[in-house]
Amino acid sequence: MVYQECKNKKKAKKNTGAKEQCLEGLTIKTAVHVPGFSFESIADAKDKTKWDAAVAAKKVIPLYEVEELASANTEDTTFEGRRNQFITSEGKKITTYNSFLSLCSHSALKTYHKAELGLFEFTEDGAIKGVINDDGTIKGQSIVMNVGKRIDPLANRPASTGVTLNYKDFNEFEDDGAIFRPEGWGADDLYGIFDININQVSATSTEIKFTATDGCSGGDEEITSFLAANIVVKDLDGATESVTFVPADSEGVYTVTGTGFATGFTIGLNGVVTQTGTSYETPEPTKIKVTP
Repeated sequence: MVYQECKNKKKAKKNTGAKEQCLEGLTIKTAVHVPGFSFESIADAKDKTKWDAAVAAKKVIPLYEVEELASANTEDTTFEGRRNQFITSEGKKITTYNSFLSLCSHSALKTYHKAELGLFEFTEDGAIKGVINDDGTIKGQSIVMNVGKRIDPLANRPASTGVTLNYKDFNEFEDDGAIFRPEGWGADDLYGIFDININQVSATSTEIKFTATDGCSGGDEEITSFLAANIVVKDLDGATESVTFVPADSEGVYTVTGTGFATGFTIGLNGVVTQTGTSYETPEPTKIKVTP
């Protein structure tokens, strides 16, 4: 005996009343999130502090500006029968764009190649596009991101990186889309985590002097706002050292003092540090070279 349940494709028809269409603007920036992440509500999804916390927790990853946005959608493939038309392959929603990136930003973006992610899109009119779940939580559209090879600069064009967004189900946004407009902040106020370089100025067995710069896209800007709780010194066994911290002076030089520093000790940030909506991290702590 054969038992088969057919897929029910019937949907209740919706009312079509509308006097003026509310159309979102062009996407100018994207942010992705890890699978399973969502904001608890529309209100949370409009709250900058919630976004900052999600970025610091590495749940949300703000990406770069979108240039040359284009649709690469494909249509259904069909077979024409004698009386009916049969869909043999459903069309796909695909978006392509370029970002003009430095080498280190391209290298960072490349690590998300072929990743399954959720996608939020920021539009030029201050909106954010996402998806509302049945329980009222807000997530991004489900995508697979492809990152292309970096294109070197040309006489009339900066260096760029091509990105292809393959949406896993175009119905996700069409049926349950959420377009919301936060107040007081937008795409230009949201950044990813900045890598921090700890640069040794000098070191003895009792004192380490260093500066902190934000490396890649920030153009080696000195960060002079770190506090004692933000800095950690570890010995050769990886144990945290007890130190006295002196904030950055007028030349941007920090000082930590202690006892028994040795070559090979490390100094770096204490995890992800967030200050006034911007997050920082040292991917690798700096090894200290002590001068006798």
